[in-house]
Amino acid sequence: MYKQMYKQLNLFEDEIENKTNHVAESYTGIYGVHKYWSKKPYNIVRDFILRYTNKDGIVIDPFCGSGISITESIFTGRKAIGIDINPSAIFITKQMINKTPIRVLREEFRRLELDIKNKINALYIVKRGNREFIGTHFLWENGELKEIWYKRGKKNHKSVEEPTEEDLKLASSFSYEEIPYFYPKNHFFHNPRINANRENHIYDLFTPRNLMALSLLMDRIEKIENNDIRELFKFCFTSSVGQASKMVFVVKQRGKFKGKSRESERKEVGSWVIGYWVPKENFEINVWNCFENKYSKILKAKKEQENAKYSINEAKNTEEILDSKNLLLLNEPAQKVLKKMPNNSIDYVITDPPHGNRQPYLELSMMWNSWLKKDVDYEDEIVISESKDRNKDIYNYYYLLNKVFVEIERILKPNHYFSLMFNSLDDETWINLITYTNKLNFELEKVETLEYSANSVVQDTRRAGLKTDFILTFRKNPNKIIKNVELMSIKNNKQYIVNLINDYIDNGGKQGLETYQILNLLVSDLLQQNKFFRLSEVLKIIKTEFDEEGNKWVRRNTK
Repeated sequence: MYKQMYKQLNLFEDEIENKTNHVAESYTGIYGVHKYWSKKPYNIVRDFILRYTNKDGIVIDPFCGSGISITESIFTGRKAIGIDINPSAIFITKQMINKTPIRVLREEFRRLELDIKNKINALYIVKRGNREFIGTHFLWENGELKEIWYKRGKKNHKSVEEPTEEDLKLASSFSYEEIPYFYPKNHFFHNPRINANRENHIYDLFTPRNLMALSLLMDRIEKIENNDIRELFKFCFTSSVGQASKMVFVVKQRGKFKGKSRESERKEVGSWVIGYWVPKENFEINVWNCFENKYSKILKAKKEQENAKYSINEAKNTEEILDSKNLLLLNEPAQKVLKKMPNNSIDYVITDPPHGNRQPYLELSMMWNSWLKKDVDYEDEIVISESKDRNKDIYNYYYLLNKVFVEIERILKPNHYFSLMFNSLDDETWINLITYTNKLNFELEKVETLEYSANSVVQDTRRAGLKTDFILTFRKNPNKIIKNVELMSIKNNKQYIVNLINDYIDNGGKQGLETYQILNLLVSDLLQQNKFFRLSEVLKIIKTEFDEEGNKWVRRNTK
């Protein structure tokens, strides 16, 4: 029995020949060009779509995010409806899936490059004697310029130097007030969880010099006549704007370099992590370089797409996609747009809803949405936000999310499937999810786990965090006999839980299990028995009843 339980650590049992690929692949190609939070491995999302749908079936994702479920539906010959309240999510999804004529894209880039590359690079001039170079990176510490990187010579050797008086003078010559082009002036919502302060503006994320360069770049992009190409270059802009901000941290490396001992620290470029944290040591990176690097990646990805065997026939409404068209993207709240859809009309629902207070997507996307001049509906977002500027508490979250579950049940065809991805350690969020879906005509068919293609910096440092999502797949059964889910009392079931975990460890080779592995097994096993528990209580049992070796838990040494 327990050997079978341990197998649940794998993503799938091989049930559908030639339809599943169990190894999570990294975000390459078009999936790797733009940041978004909680991306799922595209190949595994595809596996679910293949498992639960046939060609021309309608797949809907009410919280589509960066659109991986939508693109994979289209790529595999399904119809797709992508819904998200976040304008940036719909924008990113559309740019990822659209095919682009490469010749037109290249020609427009050449015109753009000819018009503004030199203007932007002139902002980063590094003078050394009678020669001028273009600065690539400027290292700041507590608001003071400490180091300049530039390339020199025919072989573009990197030079790293302390700034001269002339360098300091140039860097301090820029001011927000003197920028003649549009740039976002929105205030943040106050939310310490994502390092956002209501006293700060979006533009405070950038040095005045980089803000000047970004505003100049966006102004030129806005003048592109071809709408599709203009939108793709905006996509290139938003994909690079984070790396042009003050949020890029400094990575310090010690040790040997090219076989020689290095006494001083070697500094490397980090990246923008979740939220709006501006580190004390941060990089100011040449805006044109950021943009051009992203353009090269997007160009490569679009080349791959150009001859791919799929086509887009975009619908304007639900009626058109139920008829002959194959893609519908809606920037609306899921709880409202689903109400407009017909009963029993959808073949499959796959979604990754907001996980309580883990990620306030609209607040995190404020930088993108403001540069894109998008109107944002903060009121209807399904989220728990720690911002006191918003009335987004746990009760509002449950109320709105449960509305979505009701509508999903209504629009899904009988005996068709709904796959729900979920990653949270919050007790009440899990209990609401399990108990409310149980009240509807959903029968839990499978509980599986989905490993991430790559962990974020935040995930890597969160020891008790879930490194996988649970995937709960329900079947709509109009004749369901509703059984109550038992919320187990750990006080009365402590030894039972300890015994289960001991057996998991024994059947895992006795090398121990990480916290997330234990939780995966317990959730998978007990939900199949219509039982559930408070995750916080189980975490306490793990810490008090088992020994820790490295990052794994083993049986308690009773000797």
